[in-house]
Amino acid sequence: MSPIRLSDLAFTLETVLDNAFGQKPIWVVAETSDIKNYPDRGYCFLTLVEREDGPSGRHETLAKLDACIWRRNYHTIRDFEIATGVAFARNVKLLLLVSVGFSPVYGLRLEILKIDPSYTLGNLERERQEVLDTLVRDYPDLVWLDAGQYITANQLLPRPAVLQRLALIAAPGSDGWRDFRHELAANPYGYTFSVDEYLTQVQGKGAEQAICQQLEKIRLSGRPYDAVVLVRGGGSQLDFGSFDTLLMGLTVAGFNIPILAGIGHERNVSITDMMCHQSVKTPTKAAGFLIEHNRQFEESCLRLLDRMGVVARDVLQNAREELDMQTDRLRFVSYNYLRDRHTELTEKAVTIRHLDPANVLRRGYALLLRQGRIVTKAAEVRQSETLQVQLHDGTITVMS
Repeated sequence: MSPIRLSDLAFTLETVLDNAFGQKPIWVVAETSDIKNYPDRGYCFLTLVEREDGPSGRHETLAKLDACIWRRNYHTIRDFEIATGVAFARNVKLLLLVSVGFSPVYGLRLEILKIDPSYTLGNLERERQEVLDTLVRDYPDLVWLDAGQYITANQLLPRPAVLQRLALIAAPGSDGWRDFRHELAANPYGYTFSVDEYLTQVQGKGAEQAICQQLEKIRLSGRPYDAVVLVRGGGSQLDFGSFDTLLMGLTVAGFNIPILAGIGHERNVSITDMMCHQSVKTPTKAAGFLIEHNRQFEESCLRLLDRMGVVARDVLQNAREELDMQTDRLRFVSYNYLRDRHTELTEKAVTIRHLDPANVLRRGYALLLRQGRIVTKAAEVRQSETLQVQLHDGTITVMS
């Protein structure tokens, strides 16, 4: 067989592929790899791969093809990211509408015309559900279902009346870190917070390991934190995969300090949000939650103070009225007692006056005396004895 020119082979392949696929696009499921994106120029080059788990447990590549997105379809990247909240990056499984092209110079290449966001959302939701099912099945002491709601040990931790001693996990110098600190410092009530910072990567590949390492540092610090605050800001809805992993879910669900998450998203609820003690949308709202929580405690104290004032006034008023009543009663009882005693004294004085010997003698009675001593019995008087008889107006001597 005589050799042919390379160009002839290339043109033959081009003809065969053109006859096989023509200009009719086809839907392909593939995973992204080796992305070279040029937003300013409006095109993107990448590799699409298909992998499966091999006998050794490692991913084995079954197919690999180059692909591109040209300017006319470049908007599909942004459309996909907005619809799914997932960054167009490596290792994302996609359903793509592609056309097959072959160039004698550049070889076989797929042109991506459209990305179906519903396929990716379905995959993400399925993966999330698998993680949730694993948590409930394998860690029932940390995560369980109750009336369709996921309940975790972290959610059931008692929340301190005042949240003041905080451990902050955030990216250094990030918008989330800045927004949270500013909101705390600018609170209108003048509350002060003690914040220890555990700064680290909070998004992108490896973020979940970095966050969990910081949580372990917090746990081993032995410091009596009221809460751990995990924030991520910047306004982007992308790169939330780190918060939907089994590692993050398990670590957050079983952490021994209440975790407040404000990871900067408006639509989707991550597994981290579902496992933590309290979830809010943004770092600013996380700070606002802490301020409002402490404000409610202060207001309850103020209400209690007002209540104590009312109760104290009521007690004093009741005591004053009771004292007035007892005073009137004492005055009345004292008056009656003194009046009765006065009457008794008056009666006794009259009796004493009647019993006064002088008054008795004045009424005609006499005293028989022997040498100045009163004789009361006849048997005591001897015959021919000299006695004295005391009358009202004098004494006389008589012979018995």
